[in-house]
Amino acid sequence: MSFIFDTDINYIFTFCKKCWDFKKFVFREAINFDKNEYTIGLCTNCNKEQNINLYEAKDYYLKLNNNNY
Repeated sequence: MSFIFDTDINYIFTFCKKCWDFKKFVFREAINFDKNEYTIGLCTNCNKEQNINLYEAKDYYLKLNNNNY
């Protein structure tokens, strides 16, 4: 399953510094992966807010997509 960046979503799975594992993070609005800045996301497991660089997350998911084809 590849990640589609054109779909408006408000969550991603990324590393939580408190849970020390990959968890689901939700955001207040749809994610703009082209912004090169940090955005606050809320871990759905521990409810801790964490700054997440969405541009780096996009790069990570693009590499995963390329390896799955």
